[in-house]
Amino acid sequence: MALGGITKQATGFLARAYDSLSRPLHPSVAELIGRNIRSADGPWLEPFNGQHARQRMFRSLVGAVRPAALFESGSYRGASTRFLWHVSGKPVYTAEKNPNFARYVAREFRHVPEVKVLNHDSRDALQLLHSGGHIASSEPFLCYLDAHWNADIPLRDEVAFVLRNWPLSVIVIDDFKVPDDDGYGFDVYGRTELSLAYLGQAVGDSDILWPSCPARAETGYRRGCVVLASPKLAAIVGELPELRRIPGLTVTG
Repeated sequence: MALGGITKQATGFLARAYDSLSRPLHPSVAELIGRNIRSADGPWLEPFNGQHARQRMFRSLVGAVRPAALFESGSYRGASTRFLWHVSGKPVYTAEKNPNFARYVAREFRHVPEVKVLNHDSRDALQLLHSGGHIASSEPFLCYLDAHWNADIPLRDEVAFVLRNWPLSVIVIDDFKVPDDDGYGFDVYGRTELSLAYLGQAVGDSDILWPSCPARAETGYRRGCVVLASPKLAAIVGELPELRRIPGLTVTG
């Protein structure tokens, strides 16, 4: 396993341990502890694992899609949240299941009304946004899915729900296997890889795109990603130089 993958697994372990141990504590004490484990995070205090090509890709996606709102699963310390807000200037809904992380990020953005922190499982948060009419189905919607540290992987449900309810949606999934570039790291849970085989038919008829930047030229922890563009946005997203298609790639499952 690459060093970046090992380091991210260690960070995930630290986050889960912090979550478990801090729940019984008073919120102010839990927050103080959380602020003092920042030094263990490394590039996770930068947007998108410190990956500069990924950041350029997101800037291009925002410019092309012009989303009315953005959704992020897994706020953690808010680095990617802040980036999404800065580059879009639009409402950013960030879902964080861990109450202490959610409280931390809410405090960080307490003076930014465009950033809404939802202390919910990401699937429940998406359901609330849809049922409450917070993001109209007729509006372009950009999602960044990164909350998959635990055994209960939400990605299939998230992807299917977004594509079904927002016809003008684009989804970016972090920690995903790039089939033709093994320099990019990805998550594995038991025998389950975060890959197209795992997503299966949840992708529907969306266009499937991959980072154009090879892993060897990326910075930070070089985690893989996939971009799913709904059919109505496939043409404009597919033209972005930061993205590419893999000829002959098919979805099974």
